[in-house]
Amino acid sequence: MSNIDDFLKNINNKRISVSKFLSEEEQVLFKKTKNKIFFPENFERKRVLIYNENYDLDDFNINDYVSIIKINYNKKFGDITHRDVLGSLIGLGIKRECIGDIIIDDIIYVFIIKEMEMYIVDNLVTIGKVYVSVDIGCFDDIKDININNYIEDRFIVSSYRLDSIISERCNMSREKSKQYINLKNVKINGIVNTNPDYIVKIDDLISIHRFGRLIIKEELNKTKKDKYVLRVLKTK
Repeated sequence: MSNIDDFLKNINNKRISVSKFLSEEEQVLFKKTKNKIFFPENFERKRVLIYNENYDLDDFNINDYVSIIKINYNKKFGDITHRDVLGSLIGLGIKRECIGDIIIDDIIYVFIIKEMEMYIVDNLVTIGKVYVSVDIGCFDDIKDININNYIEDRFIVSSYRLDSIISERCNMSREKSKQYINLKNVKINGIVNTNPDYIVKIDDLISIHRFGRLIIKEELNKTKKDKYVLRVLKTK
């Protein structure tokens, strides 16, 4: 977590210090820190501003730190996924910690650190093989859209074990899913989990590197072979 380490080293007695975007796991490290603001609210990836007694909270303006990039494209040339957007931005040389949440809707919205907005507008021309147009948006643009990017699906699994769930979601064997988990590619509620035997609970948020997020919402029934039929929400 060099992003965190560098940030903590430079706080000292500054009036304010602002991190790059933090994962849920990284945010946990700041939960007990006094005098902090996590932003943007209600989104997964957040920045944190830590301030001292000389800082006036009325001075805080999220628009000084977070920009929203709007991406338009013609859907007849293909669908664009969360993974496609992230891969194209990283392909421009932008580090992951500079990118916040990505909202896939009729228009794609991407949270980005303020300093990167014009670089993206000027340089993001294609995502995959699809040509795109990029503009700077604002928070009003997303106030009426569904921001969670989840779609509903059904899984049939032999158990609630983490390796069984990962195997189904990622279309890989149980043995490969165990290896994938052991390589720290899976988080449960923001915390890396390397235990394939972990029993996933209803409403656990499972984040899977390269495969997005997954939430088990309910058990619908069992098959004749005693397997579980689950209603799940997963990112596109």
